[in-house]
Amino acid sequence: MPKEKVILGSDHAGFELKEDIKSFLIEQGYLVEDVGTHSTASVDYPDYTRLAAEKVAAGQFPRAVLFCGTGLGTCIAANKVPGIRATVCLDTFTAGLSRAHNDANVLVLGGFLVAGRLAREIVRTWLTTTFEGGRHAQRLDKVRAIETEGRLKRGKLYDISRPIQSGMVVWPTDPPVTIEPAKAIAAGKSSNVSRMHISTHTGTHIDAPRHYINGASGVDDIVPEVLMGMARVFQLDPQLRSIDGRVLQGLNLQGVSRVLFGTSNSSLWGRNEFTEDYVHVSEEAARGLVAQGMKLVGIDYLSIEEFRNKGRSAHHTLLQAGVVIVEGLDLSDVPQGDYELLCLPLRVKGGDGAPVRAFLREI
Repeated sequence: MPKEKVILGSDHAGFELKEDIKSFLIEQGYLVEDVGTHSTASVDYPDYTRLAAEKVAAGQFPRAVLFCGTGLGTCIAANKVPGIRATVCLDTFTAGLSRAHNDANVLVLGGFLVAGRLAREIVRTWLTTTFEGGRHAQRLDKVRAIETEGRLKRGKLYDISRPIQSGMVVWPTDPPVTIEPAKAIAAGKSSNVSRMHISTHTGTHIDAPRHYINGASGVDDIVPEVLMGMARVFQLDPQLRSIDGRVLQGLNLQGVSRVLFGTSNSSLWGRNEFTEDYVHVSEEAARGLVAQGMKLVGIDYLSIEEFRNKGRSAHHTLLQAGVVIVEGLDLSDVPQGDYELLCLPLRVKGGDGAPVRAFLREI
């Protein structure tokens, strides 16, 4: 029977050692997956380290053996993945202890430092040594606690959603917001219960494709992974009246899949009446955002569309491409930069839209 599965990865400096160890592991009966690289052409070690380490962290592989020039950079990168305990080993003694005492699940070898028989014996020792548990398990629990507490102690949180209240500003053709008592303790009832009358596009809200495309997917079809993750906030020139293609070209959107536009719109929330002359996204810019592979686009007023655009071209362009639109944000106090977005809409079955509670967390 084959032994356990092992995943391998390397950069160009560790490529030759990876190939040698791969042949050795296959000879020993291990099931091997190699995520690359597959030549000595120059590459960036974090790319391949992350591919392998995330598969170990997800439980797809029990352990990984990774390679680079010294092993140091790859070890640092691997240990950034939650759940990974990576170690660089230069001899069989440290390889054995890293398993017996530390339950290391990633071994990193430096192609500049070890090779041939020594490298094979390090790998053999590491793969055949079991974790001793006991006092070492207690210590590992404390290591995991450091990781868990570090993930919970995150940066400052910004609430970028508008409060829902009676009489608030709404889109001119939408029903007004009313919130009134249905039951009141003051009237002798056992509890306070309110009755609320709102549209699905009240305040801070998302637009689902069904908003403008009959039969398209609704709010409840939007996967949470789109609504949560890295987002970039741009605070644009207060004199700007339209986000067009020229404006878009001046923004750094490399690697961005969620973008939120802060504009002079955020100051409009202080008014009691709807403002028609708000900053909007042009059809040209919408096409550019789709071409950039954007998953989510947000803006700080009740529509992403120009008020007088009857064709709703920006909406159609984005929604037909599956881009989620978030409208009615309040970005007035949020500095420009990258954040973790948490956008939580009401789960309205088949909904064309839904109010959301949205937060940005400093990274």
